[in-house]
Amino acid sequence: VFVVLLFLAYSFAAIGMILFGGVISRDPNNLHYQSLMEADDFVDNEYWANNFNDMISGMNVLFNMLVVNNWTNQAAGLEYATGTKLPVRLFFFSFHLLGVTGIGNVITSFIINAFFQQMSTIEQRHGPDEKVEGGTVIRGSRAIFDSSMITGTATGLKRETYIAKIKTKHMDVEVDERGALRELFS
Repeated sequence: VFVVLLFLAYSFAAIGMILFGGVISRDPNNLHYQSLMEADDFVDNEYWANNFNDMISGMNVLFNMLVVNNWTNQAAGLEYATGTKLPVRLFFFSFHLLGVTGIGNVITSFIINAFFQQMSTIEQRHGPDEKVEGGTVIRGSRAIFDSSMITGTATGLKRETYIAKIKTKHMDVEVDERGALRELFS
């Protein structure tokens, strides 16, 4: 997710530098300076560093958009400075749609969904106690059985209760331990 987000932000920062590079500046000789001074929220909050004059500043603006942090003030500053609303709003709306809604919400929801599916699988592995023929009880991923008599043969073991366990090397491997124990003791 981070790499996709980084690629998207880099791409939009490059486009922002082409469209809005040099528009926001504190230099009174700048062509857009007087119109930018009319953007009260932008000037009052001193968002001068939030511009598309270089890649780092552009990435900063886009990060503010990702966390939905006063990006409307930034958009208003660019609208006043450029004198047009449509390109600025299309730029910010498209980044919001792709970055915040698309990547931030949809991909994150897929990751959360995968987590809950994995958690459900793990919980199924540790289900309720189950009795199997021969007196064996499967509890979680363990089978508790009487070792004095195995498959009808007297073993002569003094300790009567043993535990058999099938353990996977990795928790993300889909192995039905309960099914394997059920097959072993049936």
